[in-house]
Amino acid sequence: MKKAFLLFLFVITNVVSFAQWNNWTDANSVKRNLLLAQSKGKTYFSQYHLYNVREKDIFSSKFKKQTGESLYIYGLDFYYSTGTYFRPSYKSKMRNNIIAVVKKQWRERRAIPSFSWHLENPYVTSDFGVSMGCRFHTKRKGINYPKKHVYVINEILNNKGERCGMGRYKDDHTNNVSYPNPRKWFIDQCKEVASIINEFVDDNGKPIPIIFRLWHECENSWQWWGSGMVSVSDYKKFFIYTEKLIKKYAPKSQIVWAYCPNRDWNTEQQFMLRYPGDDYVDIIGYDDYKLSDPYKFAKSREKARIVSSVAERHKKIAGIFETANTCKKTNNVFFKNYLSKILLDKQVRLGIVQIWGVGEFNHQSQYEDRKQFLNQPYIIK
Repeated sequence: MKKAFLLFLFVITNVVSFAQWNNWTDANSVKRNLLLAQSKGKTYFSQYHLYNVREKDIFSSKFKKQTGESLYIYGLDFYYSTGTYFRPSYKSKMRNNIIAVVKKQWRERRAIPSFSWHLENPYVTSDFGVSMGCRFHTKRKGINYPKKHVYVINEILNNKGERCGMGRYKDDHTNNVSYPNPRKWFIDQCKEVASIINEFVDDNGKPIPIIFRLWHECENSWQWWGSGMVSVSDYKKFFIYTEKLIKKYAPKSQIVWAYCPNRDWNTEQQFMLRYPGDDYVDIIGYDDYKLSDPYKFAKSREKARIVSSVAERHKKIAGIFETANTCKKTNNVFFKNYLSKILLDKQVRLGIVQIWGVGEFNHQSQYEDRKQFLNQPYIIK
């Protein structure tokens, strides 16, 4: 009888413990849960393109088919539904798809999205074959590449610049709206994002919380908010300006804000160089696609330790927002021999880890590696 009671108690306790991890209603409760998990050595696992809004069946999940899991946090991007690069009809479709996914996942599982925003440069009209819209490569000569406007963020902040936002060079532009300068263009893009966020409400009209990772991989120079295109001071101002605009046009929104450089730094000072301040950041994260490289793993582990330490001192959530199995030599043991070792390191505390991409897992051994990882007690899914 005593054994039966203890077994019953164990089951009930674990059910309650399991249920607490998505027991969130607003941004503050999301932050509390992630911080709690982090303090207990647990990590929320997230997957980008868990639900692909560009596919016909937007609610179908390749990840779920492979693993049987749904996840409490999943990755999305505002890129397809904003800006002036895409045609209005396509943007409208993507907007509706994003809203539908967010509402459905919240209704059915209390799952929340982790958004990035690969917004295109207002001056770049080139296609992906030349240079992806968000990537403002100084070494690539795209169509009508405006070198004199390389510091477009300074133009946005100071209300300078020239006509922009003409859309894609393959279109005739007759139906596109152009703007007198980048600030006018950028304000409209923030309004557009805010209008989507305003639609993230439950069946009773209450806002659904989201994570929003602003202007990521900022210490590199392949995107127009990267180090070669904006000063440290202007980057911080731009981060804050963006956040304030979103809050202005989506005043009821429940947003957890994330700061996220790439891995191209070596010291805490370098990592925090562009940090906009505690008042504007809830998650201190980074991206690391070299995590699966056996020759660079030691550095990856050290970076995870640094970010964990920084986040703890600032009383913030720590996380990795983009990583994946990018090394052929580690194809079948990425989770077991690399990501798990990062998360189990005694000096590492990460509240969230997000994998970018699903397609790199093409073999049964890779499925098994990931499935075993997902079943570990330190993973919240």
